[in-house]
Amino acid sequence: MPWLHEDTYPLPEEDLVTFTFGNTDYDPDEPIYHDIDNESRTISWSQGRTLVRKLVAGFRKAGMKQGDCFSITSFNDIMYPMVFLGGVGAGGVFSGTNPAYRVHEIRHHIRTAQVKLFIVEPELLDVVLEGATAEGIPVKNIFIFNVRGQAVPEGFRSWEWLLEQGEEDWVRITDLETLKTTDVARLTTSGTTGLPKTACQSHYNATSYHTMTATISRDKIDWEPRNISPLPMFHVATVPSIHSSPLRSGHKVWIMRRFELETFLSAIERLKITNLGMVPPLVIAIINSPLTKKYSLKSVRQVAAGAAPLDANSQRRLQQLCAPGAPFTQVMGLTETTSAICLFYYPESDDTGSVGSRFMPNTDVKLVDDEGKDVTDFDVRGELCVRGPTVIRGYFNNEKANKESWDEDGYFHTGDIMYRDGKNKLWYIVDRKKELIKVRGFQVAPPELEGVLLEEKDRIADCAVIGLKVKPGSDSEDVRAYVVRKPGTNITEEEVKKLISDKLASYKRLTGGVVFLNAIPKSPTGKILKRILREEAQKEMDVKARL
Repeated sequence: MPWLHEDTYPLPEEDLVTFTFGNTDYDPDEPIYHDIDNESRTISWSQGRTLVRKLVAGFRKAGMKQGDCFSITSFNDIMYPMVFLGGVGAGGVFSGTNPAYRVHEIRHHIRTAQVKLFIVEPELLDVVLEGATAEGIPVKNIFIFNVRGQAVPEGFRSWEWLLEQGEEDWVRITDLETLKTTDVARLTTSGTTGLPKTACQSHYNATSYHTMTATISRDKIDWEPRNISPLPMFHVATVPSIHSSPLRSGHKVWIMRRFELETFLSAIERLKITNLGMVPPLVIAIINSPLTKKYSLKSVRQVAAGAAPLDANSQRRLQQLCAPGAPFTQVMGLTETTSAICLFYYPESDDTGSVGSRFMPNTDVKLVDDEGKDVTDFDVRGELCVRGPTVIRGYFNNEKANKESWDEDGYFHTGDIMYRDGKNKLWYIVDRKKELIKVRGFQVAPPELEGVLLEEKDRIADCAVIGLKVKPGSDSEDVRAYVVRKPGTNITEEEVKKLISDKLASYKRLTGGVVFLNAIPKSPTGKILKRILREEAQKEMDVKARL
């Protein structure tokens, strides 16, 4: 039998923008968003509300209609959340892109999310322009996000044009069913059966997520949270946590354009940062850096890490750098669950590698075996399935994936194999059914790379892509391709690597090398037996380790 939720929280029945500006229990002129590189650049509640109302008017003047998708292609900036809220307030749907995307990926993103309008940094314009032009998006729908004073290329309009069209109120929604079916974001998720899919995050998902995470431990936190965010603003880890939550809560956040270790550590000490949201590569970078002797993390009162599992030793090492007694816990979350869904409640602590003591309030869970049979019980491994207010209703324009991922009882099948320990009652991830590769906190879907390689049909007969552990204690992986050459051809390792680097983002490169085989191991039904490839790769690494 499923474990039904024990905690039930009342949830908002209003749109995300109204919700974001619905708390006036703090000074509306107190800066909330801070540019970590330029402290003269800040945004308060009052300024944010005015900016959003101007952007609502601007987006409408630019031709945005209800349900139109807009994309931001930019590194982090304090104005990024304002554009997000302004676009959503005008009735649009946000779909950010990774600044590392190449033309091939931009075009796929435009098609799957049905992007109609771009806000893009001038330095990233060439790639976006080529992709957008190929997909029929006119130049008038591409605005230059020159927030750092850059020149606007001839023939384009600055995003500031959107701020010059007066002010208008945003679209307000109070009907519960409409809130559940109206999207604020279409976020790229893993493409385990092909290219990445597009998850539909609704107003209800977003407001429910903030409400539950903000309420869980509110009565136990006796300090004013001060946050720093180096996490990319196109990612579910920041939607809505960085785009909306700071203005709703009144908690200050310092935005990093990109992660840089010394800037990050010095800011924690200088600004007395209290809360850290981390991914394992950041943790590893910190604990292995001599800079921890130069800068203090003793202001940090709470740390949570997600996106990939982290070994318990690394967890303990970072915890020792923080304030005495500060809990450092791991969380489990997905794009499809609006970020974290399994977690620890403050002040709970853990050093066993668990991803949580419980699931979010209002959320039901069950474990199923390979046949989909309910095997929910302590100490039993099974695929985690969840349903609740933060679980998206489906993938955009992808009925096949929806039917495969949601069952008749409304549970989303996550693909993560987990169990709940019968003694300590904690949850652990032991495997992942979906064969995603984790690279520095990003997810790489093997079928996407395999598809690119198989486009080289004159020289590549077959291929398979797997992840290789970089080193013990790290969950980050190197990407390796196994390739079968076409008879009579002699494609080289460097040529195979170039096929990927020319079309895909840098974190998808074949850092684990290329291995040429006579045949890819497959089951009688044609499924690639990647387990065999991983076992052979492990033997190879074991031999090298002994040399």
